[in-house]
Amino acid sequence: LASGALMTGEASPGYLPYPDVVALVANRMPGTKIICVGRDPLDRSYSSYRYNYINPAIEKLKKGHERGILGKQPDEYYQQFLFSFDDEAELKILRRCLAPNGPGELGARRQWASTTWGRSVYEQRSRQNRSMLVDLDGQCYGGFVSSKVPRIQWAELAAQQPGKFLNVHNLHLSQAMIGRSLYTYPLEWWYALFPKEDIYFVCTEEMKDKSGDPINEVGKFLGLPSFNFSGVVSEGMYNVGGHKGYDHVTTWDQAHAEQEQKEEKKRIPISDEFRKELMEFFKPHNERLFELVGRRCNWETLGDAP
Repeated sequence: LASGALMTGEASPGYLPYPDVVALVANRMPGTKIICVGRDPLDRSYSSYRYNYINPAIEKLKKGHERGILGKQPDEYYQQFLFSFDDEAELKILRRCLAPNGPGELGARRQWASTTWGRSVYEQRSRQNRSMLVDLDGQCYGGFVSSKVPRIQWAELAAQQPGKFLNVHNLHLSQAMIGRSLYTYPLEWWYALFPKEDIYFVCTEEMKDKSGDPINEVGKFLGLPSFNFSGVVSEGMYNVGGHKGYDHVTTWDQAHAEQEQKEEKKRIPISDEFRKELMEFFKPHNERLFELVGRRCNWETLGDAP
C-alpha cells in the first residue's frame, strides 16, 4: 500500500455456497482474503422469507396472471394466498439431508471427491478424521417439480393448502431460507481450500460497536495500518433498511427509533413452538461454525427483531 498498490474486493454471498466456485477462486486468485459477516440465523431466515418469498410473490401476483387471484390489489389482499413462516417445510428436508452419511455428505462426495481439487481435500479430511463436507445447496433440495410445487419439500404443504402460491423467481433462494443460515457448511469448503489465516469471520452485532475496534480488526486482517474508526461508526449505520447506499448514513438515533417502531408492531411473527424448534435446530450447527472460525457470536438471545 505504501508503494501505491490498490486493494479491491466484492460482496459475493450469492455464490458462497458452491464448492466449485471455491475451487475456482482458490485456483485463479490465490492469496485472496475472505471476510465473512454472519447474521443471527433466525433473523436471517425470516429476512429471507420476507425478501425472497413474500415480496416477490406479491409483486408477481399483482400482475394478475394467476387464476382466481385479482391483480393490482393492496398488499394485504395477497396475504391469504401466501404461506406463513410457521408453515416452513424446509426443516424436515434439512434434518434428513444433514444426517451423518445423509444425502448432503454422500452427494457431495460423489460429485466432488473425484475432481482434481476435491481428491486432495477429501484425502486430507480422512487423514485428520474430520467431519465430511456437505454440499447443502447442491444436494439437499432437488430440482424443479412443477409450477404448483416448485420443490419437493413443499409437496405436503401444497396438498394441504392448494390455494397458496409458491412459484416465485429465484427458487435457489426461497428453497433455502433456513439452509443458507447454516453458515458452517459452505464455509467449511472455503476453509478446506484456503489457509485459515486468510479467512476472517465477523458477527453482525459486532459492527455496532461504536468504538470502531471490530472494523479496525478487519482492516488489520487485510494488512491495512491501524485506524480509529470511532468517528465514522459514531455517525451511524450505512446501507441499512430502506436507506440504500454505502455513502448514506442513518444516524444511531434514527436507527434506534426505526427499530423501536418495528418492535412495537411485533417480534418475528412466529409461534413460540416454532421459534423454540428453530433455535434448537440451529444450535449444533452454530456450535460447529464457532469451532470452525475460532470465535463465538451472541445468537442465543437474539432472533427477536425483524
